[in-house]
Amino acid sequence: MRRTHHPGPHLMHRLRHEDGAVTIPTLFWLPLFFMIMLAGVEMMVTNLRQILLERAVDVATRELRLGNLVNLTHDQLKQKICAAIRYVPDCTENLAVEIFPVDTTTWQFANTNGTMCTDSSSTTELNPTLDYGTSNQLMVVRACLKLKAMSDMDPLGAALVKDASGRFALVAMTAYVNEPRN
Repeated sequence: MRRTHHPGPHLMHRLRHEDGAVTIPTLFWLPLFFMIMLAGVEMMVTNLRQILLERAVDVATRELRLGNLVNLTHDQLKQKICAAIRYVPDCTENLAVEIFPVDTTTWQFANTNGTMCTDSSSTTELNPTLDYGTSNQLMVVRACLKLKAMSDMDPLGAALVKDASGRFALVAMTAYVNEPRN
């Protein structure tokens, strides 16, 4: 009678080894953790840019409120705001600023067109409202800055609403009352 070699004990010994047991779960979970980290960094940078935009609009608004910046052009106002924002590339090309009064009887904006933002894929010229108002008038400054996401690979960057050029909008808005002027 011929005896065949039974692989049972040798195979069972190999199946009990735990070498490489961590590799499969690591390969499964590592991309997920990297996506979460990338989304966190994207959110941090986006929030930092929003804070910088809010601060820059507030700095420019102080000058407007005091009457120091009267009859500025749109480009001059953008340069004033962008001078206070650092670490934002192409700020003046991607920023749109509007100034308009608020009707204090109805509390409605005089500008009902919605937020005006730049669109680098369009050739139409921006025509923002720059109404500096009169003494003791309630005014609103609204700024829209278009930025590119750091990456479209993370869920946050992919979820942002973008225009045709791949930029998303950050909007800052503040109100002030013009100081009495002589």
